[in-house]
Amino acid sequence: MLFRSPVRVIVPFGAGGPDLIARIVAQQLAAQTGQPFVVDNRPGANGIVGTDTVAKAVPDGHTLILVSASFVVNPSIYKKLPYDTLKDFAPVSNVCAQEAFILVVHPAVPAQNVQEFVALGRKPDNKLSYSSPGVGNTMHLAGALFDARAKTTMTHVPYKGGGPAIAALLGGEIQAMFSNTTLAMPHIRAGKLRALAVTGRTRLSALPEVPTLTESGVPGMEIDAGWFGLFAPAKTPADIINRLNSEVRAALAKPPVRERLIEQGFPPVGNSPAQFRATVEAELKAYAEMVRLAKIQPE
Repeated sequence: MLFRSPVRVIVPFGAGGPDLIARIVAQQLAAQTGQPFVVDNRPGANGIVGTDTVAKAVPDGHTLILVSASFVVNPSIYKKLPYDTLKDFAPVSNVCAQEAFILVVHPAVPAQNVQEFVALGRKPDNKLSYSSPGVGNTMHLAGALFDARAKTTMTHVPYKGGGPAIAALLGGEIQAMFSNTTLAMPHIRAGKLRALAVTGRTRLSALPEVPTLTESGVPGMEIDAGWFGLFAPAKTPADIINRLNSEVRAALAKPPVRERLIEQGFPPVGNSPAQFRATVEAELKAYAEMVRLAKIQPE
């Protein structure tokens, strides 16, 4: 038997997307393998604390990490990390991905479309601010890139997670947010938030009436809403990586798992380790360029 003891799946964040995905998938993996897959939340420093734990873990397949795209953002926003993003981890599979961010505003914002919002954001005395789940989070980068592309001057207000960030918008503490579909859709449908545009190359199937930012006159904003991937420590034997990949893909193919993930706004992917490594390498370069354009100084 490959798994001799419980497998620990570290999630380097608190409640939210990665935690939810990890618990859905871990439950199915346990059922398939007959071994417990235990989700262990280790939040801190935009995912760095938990990620470093996995980098230094024994490479035997019993310690894994499910992490968001912050994994490929952090090398560009921190001067020094306690691990090497490419060398210290073995990609297992891209588990889920989201199509695009939605630019949502509080109903009190006097802008019915992106051009009106841009006009507000260009006023020298504008009071526009946008929330995100933290400095360097992909939602923060989307807002910073929007400022650079649209020549607006919004104030970034980081919160400790997506829940508090969207709550601040709903409460009127801030005026805008580049949110993922999971956080924003219930409030858009309830009329509590107004969707102005999406960051995808095409419109979202769930919001066909909402244009892309490119359609709205702000080009260079084609951003997907990130991915959620599973990694093992580097030097984990190839047979273990391949077995884990096979189990993950089998789990994602189960209709109840697929339906639960899609229902929560996380369409499953389930690709090979080599395909996922190529994604990670490409995204490292893409986000480095985004950080540069957004003029974010590494901490």
